[in-house]
Amino acid sequence: MSFNSSHISGRWCLFTLSKPSEQSSAYEHVTLAACVLTALLAPMAVVGNAFILAAIWRNPSLRTPSYVLLAGLAITDFFTGLLSQPCFVVYKLADVAKNGEVFCTASLLTECFGLFFSSLTFVVITIMAVERWLHMSRGSLLTVRRVVVLYIFFVVLLILLVFARIYNSYRPYEAYNVFTAIFLFAAALCVFVTAFAYFNVFQIIRRHQNQVQTNENAIDMKKYKATIFTIMYILAIFVVSYLPYLCSLLVFYFVKSNKRLATYNICAAVVFSSSFFNPLLYCWRIKEIRDSVRSIIRKLFCN
Repeated sequence: MSFNSSHISGRWCLFTLSKPSEQSSAYEHVTLAACVLTALLAPMAVVGNAFILAAIWRNPSLRTPSYVLLAGLAITDFFTGLLSQPCFVVYKLADVAKNGEVFCTASLLTECFGLFFSSLTFVVITIMAVERWLHMSRGSLLTVRRVVVLYIFFVVLLILLVFARIYNSYRPYEAYNVFTAIFLFAAALCVFVTAFAYFNVFQIIRRHQNQVQTNENAIDMKKYKATIFTIMYILAIFVVSYLPYLCSLLVFYFVKSNKRLATYNICAAVVFSSSFFNPLLYCWRIKEIRDSVRSIIRKLFCN
């Protein structure tokens, strides 16, 4: 069967019954506010993450497994601002304007990009936690090359899973729900692995603090604490931004009202905000990145 994007879009619309409906003026105002917020944050997320990627690329000392993973997270946030957020804005504006064709296509693209980039972010954060644990307990186990291969592997895997989930949306609910269950299981696995990695990291820190301070083989705990807490801040931003959205999805199945839809739109805008805040966090917590970004800005505006 040949690939036909319009055919898939049509089947997606039939499956989700994605068509604009009559909404209250309050819903339209809230939706427009979410669109304005998202439209303002999108270019800032693109520029901010572009600076982070340039800083890591230009500074050879930052080309380590942990910073390459950070670059992978910045790439995800960069394309979230470039693709996911504009599609969301078009999707919701079409909803307000009651343009069924645009609404349907933008809904499909928002679903694809949103699911892919959020899943990839979750995976990268999990790998970052595991990398810190392995590095502290066994030395440099993950190399830059292995990290890049691992990142590409999960990119390809998630593209296939997202495509399969969307492509099977026109089939009976069982086929669609299988892929939904796969994503939920993967999310639960990531939570478990991340928690397990951090548990072991703090066990290592506690053991180190109980060691004799004159031990020449003791690792630089101050340095590792800084990187560990940076990753935890990234995880905290991810959780804080996604938790209201997940709660709104849960409410979605039990409450049928315009207020529910309006809350969902605002929560979705909050989810996208993490792509804007992450670059600010990197510059605040990591001196090397902050200095490199400053150098790039000076060259751009002083030459």
